[in-house]
Amino acid sequence: MRKLIAIALTVGLLAAPMAASAGGRGGYSGHGGHGVGGFFAGLVGGAILGTVLSHAYEPVYAPAPRVYYAPPPEQVWVPGRYVTRYERQWVPGHWEVERYSRHGDDDDDYDDGYSRSRRVWVPGRYEEFRTRVWMPGHWEERG
Repeated sequence: MRKLIAIALTVGLLAAPMAASAGGRGGYSGHGGHGVGGFFAGLVGGAILGTVLSHAYEPVYAPAPRVYYAPPPEQVWVPGRYVTRYERQWVPGHWEVERYSRHGDDDDDYDDGYSRSRRVWVPGRYEEFRTRVWMPGHWEERG
């Protein structure tokens, strides 16, 4: 509302010298101007209008957003323990002695000293071995 009153006042101040110069009475009417009064009225009206327009908005500050802090995670002690793991290990190639009976007996427990044998090459390979590893106790975050 204050802005509308200021604009109406400015327009009125600018229109008054124009009406006076149209009748031929006010100020210097030489080169088609409005005279000195019109100049000052325009100067004052421009100052008022500039002041009104420059203060058109009052700053409005919004409240700060709420900050949420999550609770810290819970610290839990995990005691030490043994863990069974399977590890792959390389078994290098080697020669083995394979024995077999001369008579064709399938009884492997009986060895009369007359059995025959031969050497067989067993190539290298990976095998999985079961091992137990100690895992020391430590703190752990949960939550």
